[in-house]
Amino acid sequence: MSRSPWPCCLRTTAAFAVVLAVLMLAGCQSTKEVIVPKIEERRIEVPASLLSCMPEPVAARGWATQRDVALFMVKLAEAGADCRAKLAAVRRLLESQ
Repeated sequence: MSRSPWPCCLRTTAAFAVVLAVLMLAGCQSTKEVIVPKIEERRIEVPASLLSCMPEPVAARGWATQRDVALFMVKLAEAGADCRAKLAAVRRLLESQ
């Protein structure tokens, strides 16, 4: 029987180190490719036309007829509808972000 120049515990330690190195190298290997999406930040600007509403009509001090009152009410409703429509457009722009 031939005798090894290395002591028994040194051979065991060397064998353990080789096995450990092979396991560590195998753990670093990856076959799955991970694609990271590019994040682009876009700033949405609200057009100036959507930032102002029709002015509220001024109530007359003395209305002569019911027609005058009705015309005031129509103008008041138009101004409110204009603001609601523009606010809805701004909301849709901001929600699309």
